[in-house]
Amino acid sequence: MSRKRYPLRVARGAHGIRAQDLRTLARKDWWARRWIASLEAMRLGPRFGRGRQYATDGQVTELMLDGPHVEATVVGSREAPYRLTLDFTSAIGEARERIASAIAAEPMLLGRLLTDDLPTEIEAFFRAEGLPLFPQAAPLNWDNGRPVYDVKMHCSCPDWARPCKHLVAVMLLLGEEVAQRPSTLLSLRGVDLEDLVGEYDDDRRQATGYALMPAATKPAPSAPNSSLVTLNSSLSTLRRLGPIPFWRGTARCVDSLARIYGRCQPVAADAASGKSVDLRG
Repeated sequence: MSRKRYPLRVARGAHGIRAQDLRTLARKDWWARRWIASLEAMRLGPRFGRGRQYATDGQVTELMLDGPHVEATVVGSREAPYRLTLDFTSAIGEARERIASAIAAEPMLLGRLLTDDLPTEIEAFFRAEGLPLFPQAAPLNWDNGRPVYDVKMHCSCPDWARPCKHLVAVMLLLGEEVAQRPSTLLSLRGVDLEDLVGEYDDDRRQATGYALMPAATKPAPSAPNSSLVTLNSSLSTLRRLGPIPFWRGTARCVDSLARIYGRCQPVAADAASGKSVDLRG
């Protein structure tokens, strides 16, 4: 029996961004389910599973979002990492203004966006302008017999298929970000949440004829007492918030914080009760 050892095709331990909750994305809020469904509609076959493994193993070492433009670096089977870009079709000009005005005109919709909720009406605003909110498998239109897709994808790998497994890994990581902050969907389509807030403020100024007063300065927090310092060992609040997108640790962020909080709890209790605490250890 041969004892020759063959090297792994893909370098492990790239210490990149690790997906934490891909298996439960399809069971989360409707926009997370739609993101996964949009990828599955592309009929990726084995590329979906390989891309998911890349995302879980931390093979994506860089990921930068700049509005509709996304850049990433993925460690693959070759020595040099692959460079990727994704450009989402975005709302521009009057179309963008109409979408922003429609959202800013509904304070309840804007408020829900600010609390990381995505009203279904938002998608209708984009659809009215002929723009999808989620990635589409079918072409938006045709140019001289060639399909034009709503997301232009490029990867320096030799695989001709688009999206390749490297692009799938990036799209899955974006899915975790979208699940936590659905306003990312709007940013990918050229509509920033900060601009929507500014649009709402402008509308209020025009309606009232007065400049908005600055927010009152919050008073400094008082010294903690024993009833407020007690830490919940179950970390129910953190678990309710879910995984932190673009996390680079080998263990899940919540699990890492659970160990840290467990060590801090007795020290915090001593400090709250006025006991001397030695933090040099």
